[in-house]
Amino acid sequence: MPDGPDLRQAAVQTGLLGPDMVGLTLGYSVFICLCDGGARLLSHELRHVYQYEEAGGIAKFLPRYLKEIVEFGYRNAPLELEAIGHEQPDP
Repeated sequence: MPDGPDLRQAAVQTGLLGPDMVGLTLGYSVFICLCDGGARLLSHELRHVYQYEEAGGIAKFLPRYLKEIVEFGYRNAPLELEAIGHEQPDP
């Protein structure tokens, strides 16, 4: 979690970070909670890697992604919905 109280509050309110978070992608780094691995989550996070590449890197991806999270909410953000659409079922 961010150290600053305003950033921490924004991260939790938008759903970007918090107790329900099980995966996070930052560029080519994919972080997955040990308790919630699987094909569905990995394919979702790897779609975010693709989105980073399509955007031209983290500096171009993150402003769009964060704006969408604030504007639409985490679960309805277009980049999140795209990643959900590319999820593979767990075996």
